[in-house]
Amino acid sequence: MEIIVKRRTWFLGWLMPISIKFNGKTIGSVGGYQTKTMEIPEDSGTLTYEQPLDRTDRIEVKDGDVVLVKETIINKIFNIVFVVSMLFFIVSNSLNIYTESYPYPSDFLRISGIAVTIIFVVFIIISFFFNSYKFVIENNSSKE
Repeated sequence: MEIIVKRRTWFLGWLMPISIKFNGKTIGSVGGYQTKTMEIPEDSGTLTYEQPLDRTDRIEVKDGDVVLVKETIINKIFNIVFVVSMLFFIVSNSLNIYTESYPYPSDFLRISGIAVTIIFVVFIIISFFFNSYKFVIENNSSKE
């Protein structure tokens, strides 16, 4: 008995594989844009994932199901905020060095940096209360 697990995640999802559990027992892990076939010990059961500092999603699966691991909307927004904030800090540091105002940035850059940092921290705190990923049955099996 087996299921197929496909993971389709954005930039930050590529960095860390997630452990897939079937009825509480780890059956494998899937990372980045991988597709894996995983053996399950029973005809049907509950599929969950495990990742540090994240709430888990669960779905009922049966033999032959194709399960898609997708990012939630909040995680997609977090990806965008993360990339924008990193670009901001890189560009602002380059601008400080270019204008020779380093280590004393202009008031605009200082206030912008504080605002971006606050937004980034707020999104990190919010992400602790929501799932990063969700399971979707892509193709139900025809075995009955």
